[in-house]
Amino acid sequence: MGTGPAAVPAATPPLAQPSRRTVELGAVRRAARVAIAACVAFYTCQYLLGASVTALYALFTVIALGALSDVQGSPRQRAHAYLGAVAAGLPLVTLGTYAAVSTWVAAAGMLAVGFAVAYSGVGGPRVAGVANGLQLFYVLPCFPPFAPDTLGQRLAGLVVGGLLLAAVDRWLWPVTPPAPPGTRLAKAAGQLAEYAAHLDAGLRAPAGSVGASGLAAPTTVEAAAATLRLTQLPTAERPLGPGIRDRSLLAAGNATRTAATRLATLGELLAAPGARPHRLVADLVAATGAAFAGMAAALRRSADGIPGPPDACVDGSEALEAALKAYLDHRDRGGLDALASPAELRIALTAVYAADEARKAVLATGGFLRAAPPRPEQTPPSLWFLHAGRVELWWRRLLGHLTPRSVYLQNAVRLALGLAVARVVAGSLDLAHGFWVLLATLSLMRTSAVAGRSAMLRAFAGTVAGAIVAGAMLTLVGPHTWVYVWALPPIMVVAFAAGPLLGVAAAQAGFTVVVAMLFAQLAPADWRLAEVRLEDVLVGGLVGAVIGAAVWPRGGGGEIRRVAAAGLRAGAAEIESTIAQLVGDPAPPADMHQLAMMFDHTYAQFRTEPAPPGPDPDWYAVLGVVHRLDGYGTLLRDRHPPAAQLPWPEIAAALRAAAADVATAYRDAADAIAAGRPLPADAGNRCRSRFRTGDDVHGLQSTPSVVGRVLDGWGWLNGLADDLELLERAFAAPAAGPAGKAPADHGADVVPGDPPATSAR
Repeated sequence: MGTGPAAVPAATPPLAQPSRRTVELGAVRRAARVAIAACVAFYTCQYLLGASVTALYALFTVIALGALSDVQGSPRQRAHAYLGAVAAGLPLVTLGTYAAVSTWVAAAGMLAVGFAVAYSGVGGPRVAGVANGLQLFYVLPCFPPFAPDTLGQRLAGLVVGGLLLAAVDRWLWPVTPPAPPGTRLAKAAGQLAEYAAHLDAGLRAPAGSVGASGLAAPTTVEAAAATLRLTQLPTAERPLGPGIRDRSLLAAGNATRTAATRLATLGELLAAPGARPHRLVADLVAATGAAFAGMAAALRRSADGIPGPPDACVDGSEALEAALKAYLDHRDRGGLDALASPAELRIALTAVYAADEARKAVLATGGFLRAAPPRPEQTPPSLWFLHAGRVELWWRRLLGHLTPRSVYLQNAVRLALGLAVARVVAGSLDLAHGFWVLLATLSLMRTSAVAGRSAMLRAFAGTVAGAIVAGAMLTLVGPHTWVYVWALPPIMVVAFAAGPLLGVAAAQAGFTVVVAMLFAQLAPADWRLAEVRLEDVLVGGLVGAVIGAAVWPRGGGGEIRRVAAAGLRAGAAEIESTIAQLVGDPAPPADMHQLAMMFDHTYAQFRTEPAPPGPDPDWYAVLGVVHRLDGYGTLLRDRHPPAAQLPWPEIAAALRAAAADVATAYRDAADAIAAGRPLPADAGNRCRSRFRTGDDVHGLQSTPSVVGRVLDGWGWLNGLADDLELLERAFAAPAAGPAGKAPADHGADVVPGDPPATSAR
């Protein structure tokens, strides 16, 4: 036995974020790569080969993929993304070329293509990153002239531009490869292993020697969990794809974050006056730490390219499962009768929850490292994908969002309608350079009407400024094309760097000047070209604003209350059905997983939109509650399959009554959220005051499985009462930001299956 708690390990700070200078230099280099590829493609085809159509399509391919898309990752991954987009663009250019036969055919095609390309974003950020470019591969050729005889030249331009962009991106100022996937997870797992060892030492200390100074160090594991927040990663590097590796990495991170909160809670509980350490809890915490240590070692070997047995993760999960089973068997046989208070039962249950999450994290890490999956009967339900094929994973992802409550579907419908209407307007009004109308619609449409209006005003102001500059330039330079030839490359660099660094207005101003210089080289042009550009941006922006105001105008901000309330109502049904199974009256589980996933996506979109006026509830905390309702009900059902009724009618009745009270409180909270009313006050304490945990769980004599059902049922209901208090705090003390401004971090903290790291107590 140890002589006392070990020294508290220092918290690991989040991985360093790039400096402002690094970001600026990266934007300039990206703009320079795009400008070089575009100008080489355009000048070669236009002036050396005399192929104007090929030149135009080569240039717009570079701009569409290099400047208007968001391709990130290692140089190899970026090259694959560009080449894959070119392959997908070939049928889109072909379809657009033949659809240009009439305005209505082109608009119908735009509706279908716009929806399909936008909805493909369910495949993850790497797919969504090239969506704008893919849309433009149809937009450009679907306008007159109807010239199917030029299809070969158009496809040649697409291929030339794509190949040049991929080559320049790969070899000219190549992007620094990001840290290997799993690096952050390895660091966090290592921190949790250290903290678990620290807790283990405290748990084995002599009675009375554990104090607040020794164990209350939640900042250690909170810092470890913070490094796993998805906002710490560039959007394209977030593991949100439907494949096994992405799903596994995401699930491992989620489980690690949840285990971190459980271990932090355990440290706080053990630091409370009078808390007695227990050897069995220490054994379980030690096994949890060992599992995280093995997981961290396996991830580091993979990141360093060192061959190692990926099945070691599965072996680690089996060792943890054995320790967990031994602990539960001992507990359920009455080995915890010596516990004097519900507080100490709560300590034990917190250790069990941490071990469960650690096992899930280790199994998911095995999937990420391509280890053989565990046996189906040993696989937690949330890790079902470890046994699924690629087609099934994609199919389930696509079908899962075919509901009006999915923000992916809403965004795809909104954008498709906007582009189709813009195509009809441009064709009906016979606007010159009508594809600029659709380009403006595509660039300026947002997920909410408020955000769309703001973007349109800034874009129009920028276009006005750019049109003034372009008009003056066209008037002064006149027919001297050689001036545009030499001036275009540096102007391109400035224009394409201005958007990322200065915003929408600067991007539109720069792009207006660039297109004027381009088209002045293809045909004689005067200041009226700038006027046409201004007119088209205004029309395209107005179409986007009108459609945005008509189709789900509130975006994520309007959907989040609805899905939060639906998740809590489903959670109430899950509480009653799970407790019914524990007392011996099996009931079908509530279907919560889909709702939790929808809540994830809705919150992610909500984080990108301007904040509503006044304070806003802490939706992040609400999301954590919904995820725990989804996760722990499933865990208890899996641990305690349907069985005979409890042999203690009074205890069974007390559990049912407590479950009904808690479920009613969750339904009341859901109704209040949906209606925008304050949540009922002190609901958690009112429910807890009727619990008789201390009287009911000690001294029971029966089979271990029966005692375990009672212990786990009371423990879960206590945790649910705590979450009611968390919900009340989330709405009583909302996280307010500056009115009308989007959060500084426009990324999402939460994504499918990413439960927030809120307190487990």
